[in-house]
Amino acid sequence: MTGGGLFLSIDFEDFAHDLKRDLGLWDTGPLRLDALWRCYEIIDRFLAGYSARATFFCTGVIADQAPDLVRRIAADGHEVACHYHFHDEMDRQETSETARSLARAKAALETAANTPVLGFRAPKFRIRKDDPAQYREVERLFAYDSSLCVATKAEVTAFRGRMGLTSLHILPIYSAPPTRSFPALNLGGTYLKLFPRVLTDRLITGAEAEGMVPHIYLHPYEFASEGEFLLSRNELSGLGQRKAAYWRLRQHQWNTVGNRSLLTKLKKICDSRPPRGRLCDHLSELAVA
Repeated sequence: MTGGGLFLSIDFEDFAHDLKRDLGLWDTGPLRLDALWRCYEIIDRFLAGYSARATFFCTGVIADQAPDLVRRIAADGHEVACHYHFHDEMDRQETSETARSLARAKAALETAANTPVLGFRAPKFRIRKDDPAQYREVERLFAYDSSLCVATKAEVTAFRGRMGLTSLHILPIYSAPPTRSFPALNLGGTYLKLFPRVLTDRLITGAEAEGMVPHIYLHPYEFASEGEFLLSRNELSGLGQRKAAYWRLRQHQWNTVGNRSLLTKLKKICDSRPPRGRLCDHLSELAVA
């Protein structure tokens, strides 16, 4: 398989912190900074093998608790972009709350990175897509957004019209069924490590056939091999016995299953389509009108 390269982006978040917040176990608390640093260094070394840079969509809470890590990402030549303040589902929030969180995260990231933050991606891609109010706030603060998963460029054009977007570039993630027997999969994330590489290859080919430059997104916890972001039995105890047992098992989907094979799969993909750099440097090529 050969091609003209692809783009890599990292949703740089702390899975353990964010899951505890999702489950109502805390509002916020200390990040697993050692694990985040190790995962960043693994990703950076991988990219260095291709003399490439990437875009890191960082949550604002990382800038608050680990400004030195965000500063290091920028100093190494990568793009620091915004992944909201907390890893919350924006489509469950009022627009006034999203506006405050967007501004808070952008300010914290720009202070830590000492560079403008131009891009945004909603956590879990969960931003209101049936009402333009939240996207208007994104357009007010950022040059581009990468929160839309589509199978065709026509879907992006239609979406821009519905949202009334004028200046905001949309950099979509390709999402389609890789075979007739599969539901739609996004190009990257958990899907890359859970399923055979041939399915990712088909998604890449599908994106190229649609005229979209392949763009794979990943997360730091997918590069962890020792369960560094797993919540312990004690941390989950506040959920009650049954729910805690469920989440002790369920969290392995993201944190352990397929993790050891990820770098091997990613290398085979990137050997034929090398990473091409930061999203902010290729907006005219990547954005869909």
